[in-house]
Amino acid sequence: MKKVKVFIEKSEYGYSAYMDDSPLDYGCIGEGKTVEETIADFQSAYDEMREHYKEKGKEFEEVELEFLLDTESIQ
Repeated sequence: MKKVKVFIEKSEYGYSAYMDDSPLDYGCIGEGKTVEETIADFQSAYDEMREHYKEKGKEFEEVELEFLLDTESIQ
């Protein structure tokens, strides 16, 4: 299973998470007031994307998500 990096950055309203550039044909984002909320929102978006692919009869490539906190954006 491929491992995909998900970067979590400080944003104007809390935090945001996005997938590193990857060869996947989908992408996900997440937002939240805390890092934990952001990870949960991202995971929910990933699960919804999987379900969407299933409903459309498309193959969904499962990946292992590696969450990385961008400490430079927090300072």
